[in-house]
Amino acid sequence: MNPPLNYISLMAGLWFSWLLSPAWLVTAQASPAPRGQKMSVTPVTSVPTGMRGLFKGNFRYGLRWTDLSGDNWLILTQTGDFTPPGRRPSPDEPDESRHSELYAYRFVNAAGVFSPAWQITDFVRDCPLDITAEFIVPATEVTDLNGNGVAEVWVMYKTACRGDVSPATLKIIMYESNKKYAMRGNARIQLPDFSEGGDKNPDAALRANRTFLQHAERKWQKFCRETFE
Repeated sequence: MNPPLNYISLMAGLWFSWLLSPAWLVTAQASPAPRGQKMSVTPVTSVPTGMRGLFKGNFRYGLRWTDLSGDNWLILTQTGDFTPPGRRPSPDEPDESRHSELYAYRFVNAAGVFSPAWQITDFVRDCPLDITAEFIVPATEVTDLNGNGVAEVWVMYKTACRGDVSPATLKIIMYESNKKYAMRGNARIQLPDFSEGGDKNPDAALRANRTFLQHAERKWQKFCRETFE
């Protein structure tokens, strides 16, 4: 025997009401990305027109991503070694005034207008020997390790003025929004008959966050070694 028509109408109404209930709407929402998952990040191969004139140095590498703060751009630049304007090397010491600088910038893009969010600056001054100030590009990364929708931006670089086989100064700098975290130390040199360096020192902010500290230590372990040809 078929059920009465009014029973069918009642059940259809209850089903439709359940579909529109808040509980169903909540469970139907997309779940957040798993903790520690990388955000969707796009490499930047050239600098947008609207960003030109907002940074120093020569473009080295960049990344673009979207988080709760909007459309973000990371730009890494390096100057290479140079003699400052107005200073001429002397004939006796032709290399005494060579400098080298590097910069990292985060910009937020709003309708083609790029606003600076933070900047990293480091340099080597007055180096008469082999001079280095360069990013370790493969270590550059954007993550969301704590799953809060705000990117953590990681850069790593080395600086040195040396005429021998000695470790370069090594740094990992990370920003989450405008809060800075850092691990500083020196590169690890490993030769058949010689090894030196590899020391690291996280700052207080990094030590206070176990998740960030563990990630920084893994990154240091992976990229701290320096080779010489």
